[in-house]
Amino acid sequence: MSTLNDIKYYASQSKMTTTLVVINILCFFAFRLVDSRGFSPLNENRFLIDWGADIAELTFSGQYWRMFTNLFMHVSVTHLAMNMLALWSTGPILEQRVPRVAFIGIYFLSGLVGSLSSDIATINQNVISCGASGAILGIITALLAYCLVFKTNIQEMPVKAMLISLVLTAGIGLLPSIDNMAHIGGACAGFVLGGAVCLCLKMFKYPSKLSLLMISLIFAVTILGIYTQYMHYALPSSYYIYY
Repeated sequence: MSTLNDIKYYASQSKMTTTLVVINILCFFAFRLVDSRGFSPLNENRFLIDWGADIAELTFSGQYWRMFTNLFMHVSVTHLAMNMLALWSTGPILEQRVPRVAFIGIYFLSGLVGSLSSDIATINQNVISCGASGAILGIITALLAYCLVFKTNIQEMPVKAMLISLVLTAGIGLLPSIDNMAHIGGACAGFVLGGAVCLCLKMFKYPSKLSLLMISLIFAVTILGIYTQYMHYALPSSYYIYY
């Protein structure tokens, strides 16, 4: 019973992380219950594409939403488990140190930058990309940025949890057919966004309105940058893809 109570308490202290983990797990099983192709290796690629996996040609042909939807798709139970363990290990550490809106912003923007990085790198290849790894690596590197900005003593941080998350997420990159450009893009975005957010919190004394305004501005500029890069690589409307 004490273990169950510990889990409930842990979840209550990290609502955003818990919500993300639950949504990812539900998506994995719900999609496959609705569409049995998800259990068939022969039809897996078609299943992933139809349910929102990221593939550069489709994304740049106007299906921009794939950069977001692929963050909730995973290829296998192993892929899902490793990502969710990594998120569960590190997410609450950052969530308890920055505003929740900042945490969510870093997570999703890191994921979007990771997706876009993958699309740009594989624009001439038929590569299917999916998974939350880029977003999770963004959380891990944002936590590193937090330590640097606030000069946090490493002994005060749950180093074991951070290392577990890093090993799990980076370890996925060693598996076959894993898109490491999404990992690199997400990690870089998380570090930059995390550093910028933490500087705002430090300089403008959160929860002041100015600190929230500056964080919103940082996210707005990032979204504009993602949009600009997407439009730069967007395919002409006359371009038709058969898949």
